[in-house]
Amino acid sequence: MIEQDIENSFTGYKDGLFCFDIKKNFIAFRGHFPQFPILPGIVEVEMIMFCIRKLLNNEQIKLKEIIKIKFIKPIVPDSQILISIEENQNKINAIVKSETEVFAQARLKI
Repeated sequence: MIEQDIENSFTGYKDGLFCFDIKKNFIAFRGHFPQFPILPGIVEVEMIMFCIRKLLNNEQIKLKEIIKIKFIKPIVPDSQILISIEENQNKINAIVKSETEVFAQARLKI
């Protein structure tokens, strides 16, 4: 279900960035703080993995390790999200951001 919402929110790849439109009906917002819905960190990781699979054109890629991750600012409903991915020898640097602010930074091993 989350994977389908990620796919549905994906709006394209432009200027080296994966673009997402995270609407308020995104399933991950349900129950994740009813008074103040935010996107769970694990969903941000799933979005990064979605981008990695698209970039490398390989749906079979699995996450082996989260080397480092920092959640800087919460993602709220109706946000426009941009994800940049840089791959180097099965290690990924990812930034989850908007046009004006950074939400998360991660270093992953695939």
